Amino acid sequence: MPKFDRWTLLFSVNSFAAAMLALYIGFALGLPRPYWAMTTAYIVSQPLAGAVRSKAVYRLLGTLLGAAAAVAMVPNLVNAPVLLCLAMALWVGGCLTVSLLDRTPRSYILMLAGYTAAIIGFPSVNQPGGIFEVAVSRVIEIGLGILCATLVHSLVFPRPVGTVLRQRLAAWLGEADRWALDVLKGQGADALVRDRRHLAAAASEIHLLAVHLPFDTSRLRETTGAVRAFHDRMLLLIPLLSGLADRMEALKDVSDAVVREALDAVAAWIEAGAPREPGLALVERLDALAGARRDADWSGLLIESLLVRLSEAVRALGEAHALMVRLCDPDAPLSPALEAAAATAGRRKLHADLPLALLSGGAAVIAILLSCAAWIGLGWGDGAAAPVMGAVFCCFFAAMDDPVPAIKNFGLFSLLSLPLAALYMFAVLPAIDGFPLLLAVMAPPLVFLGLYIPNPKTMGAALAVIMGFANAMALQESFSADFASFLNGNLGQFVGLLAAIMVTAGLRSMGADASARRLLGRTWTGLARLARANAAPEPTAFAGVLVDRLGLLTPKLAETGSRGDLVGVDALRDLRVGMNLVAVQAARPDLDRASLDAALDGVGERFAALAAGRTPPPDADLLMSLDAALRDVAGATSDAQVQGVTGLVGLRRNLFPDAPAPNLVMEPAR
Repeated sequence: MPKFDRWTLLFSVNSFAAAMLALYIGFALGLPRPYWAMTTAYIVSQPLAGAVRSKAVYRLLGTLLGAAAAVAMVPNLVNAPVLLCLAMALWVGGCLTVSLLDRTPRSYILMLAGYTAAIIGFPSVNQPGGIFEVAVSRVIEIGLGILCATLVHSLVFPRPVGTVLRQRLAAWLGEADRWALDVLKGQGADALVRDRRHLAAAASEIHLLAVHLPFDTSRLRETTGAVRAFHDRMLLLIPLLSGLADRMEALKDVSDAVVREALDAVAAWIEAGAPREPGLALVERLDALAGARRDADWSGLLIESLLVRLSEAVRALGEAHALMVRLCDPDAPLSPALEAAAATAGRRKLHADLPLALLSGGAAVIAILLSCAAWIGLGWGDGAAAPVMGAVFCCFFAAMDDPVPAIKNFGLFSLLSLPLAALYMFAVLPAIDGFPLLLAVMAPPLVFLGLYIPNPKTMGAALAVIMGFANAMALQESFSADFASFLNGNLGQFVGLLAAIMVTAGLRSMGADASARRLLGRTWTGLARLARANAAPEPTAFAGVLVDRLGLLTPKLAETGSRGDLVGVDALRDLRVGMNLVAVQAARPDLDRASLDAALDGVGERFAALAAGRTPPPDADLLMSLDAALRDVAGATSDAQVQGVTGLVGLRRNLFPDAPAPNLVMEPAR
């Protein structure tokens, strides 16, 4: 039995109160399906008040769009059942495809627009003339559930998004400090792996949580720009600190006394809380040390690269700490540069997979058409529930690698809800009269099940039972119980479930290893394009996508990395390669060497071959190209050129960590 804290209990009680309020108002208004309002209240409910409001807005917009689509399609195509089924299926599949390309909560608008059209449209084919009234009723019922959930969760001891987000951001910044200290103090590989895993896994989670911030009531809502600017700094810190760890490993124990002193000074600064003014002084000191070139050899370039990366890390870490102060106190001042960054910071793009989204949309289309074939072909009067549930099941779980287990699990718990619904319909409800008694008998199962919704591991099962329980009873203002209608009405749900399982298993499902290879392929394709590009992308935007993929890849590689061609895959190394390529491309106009172009072409060919599943060109050829480029540009002295040299050093270290030191003959700067 899991332990429940006071927030979990409060959430369950609030969700029950919102659902019963929606049901009561639905009865009072004489709505045809007031239980939809009750079910919607549970679906919209979230542990955080801001998330409830954002989801409410997205759900309402999706409902309106889906209702409009149903009103447009059903009357015009009702005399051509095949065309109507095809149009509805294509609408659901198209909406699902587009929604999967946006992995933020905003995607809920189109996903809901898809299956809402199915929910309204398919049961209305026998009465197409009343489709507008049906659509209006559904919108009112869903809107009522949304309104009740929003009011209750916002007014009764709300839990602000800002409070939770601030805690996550502070913990994330603490993880970055610890990783930096572990790197500077030469901690073991296990500590560094732990640090980077925690930091990367939290990046996408915090990004998605911050989407709800504009709907929050806490003062942190006023600092939405500062949250995004903070997130940008933390995205850059992941490859920067990882690159520092690589340089420290290459140099082992840094013997240069001046450099060693600078490393100790940075560690002391972090331990002191990373204050702003000393941080700016450290950045100037590190930049000066990096600019004072030492020996014209590989060790000298490694030290220079270490200092450049350390300066960038100190700057990003110092700015993150300054922004954290602003997040704790919205009135705290920022430097003009950070104030401008907070004012202009925008949402970062996340990983999107168009082919997979199209495949998911196609699976939904086929599952709906199969359900329609069973409904129409069998002349099944109550069979409209089959394509409806086929659409719902395909949409609900489309973002998963393998949706089949989740669909089966949802179907199983929906099935388990039927005996409970039957008990209430044929034994409990006939024995009571009036809403107060209904409230009393509904509270025990619903409050108990509501305790499991805040936990992501049990949320799906709990919602499946609640939705199955509420929909199976189909509570109306006047009670009537018919066992044949009860059984026949719920049979369609499982026909749709079966169609969704069969199509998804055959067309869409993939294991963790296949998903990891797909993500790696997208990353390698992106690196190949970047190496062959004519300009550098914006560093933070590029890092955002790669860090998001890193967060998705980490658990998959942990599960499958010991098998087959995934042995030895290092997603963080690919992230470092990408950021080094950004640095080289940014400095390319200042360096302007034919050998550099050849080296970048070689890197592009290597990752293009990996993405296509081909054998990459011989390592010796690429290593020679990188060494030739280093010999040509190693004498560069301007800030832009030094960034490019540092990027080349990083490329060589990440692609060939065990290669012997190159023999560099430095040329005068041109």
